[in-house]
Amino acid sequence: MADNDANLLSTHFFDSAAEATEAVRAADLLGLGVALSNRLVPDTDSDDDSFVEEWVVDVFASVPEAEADSEAEVA
Repeated sequence: MADNDANLLSTHFFDSAAEATEAVRAADLLGLGVALSNRLVPDTDSDDDSFVEEWVVDVFASVPEAEADSEAEVA
């Protein structure tokens, strides 16, 4: 991802997949590249030790190159 860092314009965090999808579509309309991921983060609104899903959209000036999956490569 180091090569893509120079093209990174912004990073946005969303609570739902629908909101993240809307951001991805908007970036596509503008001709920008995106990387979409999700993760579990501690729920700050809860008293127990539960987690909630968070969606992360990185917006790039150009389409980022896909990272090679070392498990998918065959020698």
